[in-house]
Amino acid sequence: MVSGVRWMSINQVGVQIIRLVVQLAMARILEPRAFGLMVMALVVLSFLEILRGFGTGMAVVQRDHVDQGLLSSVFFFNLGLGVAITGLLALLAPLVSAGYGDSALTPVLQVIGLSLFVLSAGDLQQWLLRRDLRFAPVAAANIIGTLVNGVSSIVLGVLGAGVWSLVVGNVAGYTMTTVIVWFASPWRPNAHFSFTDIRQLLGFSANLSAFNVFNFFLLNGDKIIVGRFLGAGPLGFYGMAQRVLMYPVTSVLTSLQEVMFAGLSRIKDDHAEVRRIYFRACAVCAMLCFPAMAVLAVVADNLVHVVLGEQWDPLVPLIQILAPIGGIQAVSFSTGTIFESQGRTDLYLRWGIFSGLLMLGSYFAGLPWGTNGVAAAYGIVIILLLPPGFIIPFRLINARISELFQSIWPYLWTTLVTAALTAVVQYGATLAGLPAAANLVGSVAAGGACYVGLMAVLRPDALQDLRRFAGVGRPSAPAAQAQSNQNDVSQALPQSG
Repeated sequence: MVSGVRWMSINQVGVQIIRLVVQLAMARILEPRAFGLMVMALVVLSFLEILRGFGTGMAVVQRDHVDQGLLSSVFFFNLGLGVAITGLLALLAPLVSAGYGDSALTPVLQVIGLSLFVLSAGDLQQWLLRRDLRFAPVAAANIIGTLVNGVSSIVLGVLGAGVWSLVVGNVAGYTMTTVIVWFASPWRPNAHFSFTDIRQLLGFSANLSAFNVFNFFLLNGDKIIVGRFLGAGPLGFYGMAQRVLMYPVTSVLTSLQEVMFAGLSRIKDDHAEVRRIYFRACAVCAMLCFPAMAVLAVVADNLVHVVLGEQWDPLVPLIQILAPIGGIQAVSFSTGTIFESQGRTDLYLRWGIFSGLLMLGSYFAGLPWGTNGVAAAYGIVIILLLPPGFIIPFRLINARISELFQSIWPYLWTTLVTAALTAVVQYGATLAGLPAAANLVGSVAAGGACYVGLMAVLRPDALQDLRRFAGVGRPSAPAAQAQSNQNDVSQALPQSG
């Protein structure tokens, strides 16, 4: 799992850097309308992506035992879904385009839909690599696929292909990803398909897919409501605040959660070990995200003025409201891996619907006070949902909230000390009349030095785990033994050409 987090962190950083460079290059090549069409298409693609695999890949990872017949059935089921959804999108593209009010979107949707079919052809291979905790080829496939996407888009853009440079680049990148995972995974399907095999997975996958569909609308619900009732201007501030705050959180969580699900699924019956690994992962999230969110909240005023300019002033209170919530969610979001690894996606769905409806209600409740009211109401609901949000999944592994608090306490009090010092330095720099840029740099440097110094003195477990993620720590004897005893699917299952 340590190796997996290391590789998925490399994947996260590599993909983000490539995308940033490509976006900057394409911004100089294409007109804004091309990007607008692509954003519209990607929203549709993201929704259909939830339905494409129907959660069968995660169900394969979560199960204790799989055989060649089951895997072959899953492969052809996924492939059939990919064909069906690609064809359905091609037929419904004119209606979707009419909903957006732009007929030029129709051919874009019809072509970019091929990505869904291409991904379906390699979906199971990716999940089998995850099941074996072989995250190096998964990371390599994603990074190389993103690179092929970027290079194809830039070349076609220079040749004058317009929006089609982005569309073809997208399909080419996913094709390369699928080719790589096929070479990396030794498993090959047999000419076998049975609905009986698929029914074994539906209890897990159907609930998971339903949750993901509901969660898709939940995650976009606040932006829809703010845009509809407050307008595009306030939505711009609200969306920017979310991007600024959630990027550091999601960067950490994406790497950890993907590996945690695969690892905890392998040991799901050993609740003591599940608890140990889960709470250590929570500690790593807290160590990285707590101070980042706290310092962002303290320096929000100078940060916005220096980086974005005074026209973004309304962003300051949004960051100050949402930053503490981002720190909380860095830990609370990880409870989903408990539901999934324990096979209780039915409970996950029910909790998701209950909590999601309360969150949607909070958006409407905060509207009279503008975007700040929406953010504050959302934060209040998040805090109220914390106790049941932990208690319900913790019962599945016989865990206690006191264990969680004990694991994150060192990072909580050191974060409070760091935030206080940052505020003092910022206040002193303001009194001294220093420019906003110098104030920002000095405050952040002081806070960072304070937190790093406290971690160096305390040397908590999460720091040792983080060093191992970076490849500079010493693996424990049990970890080395576990690596030697890894049960690879390629050894357990028969293969066919």
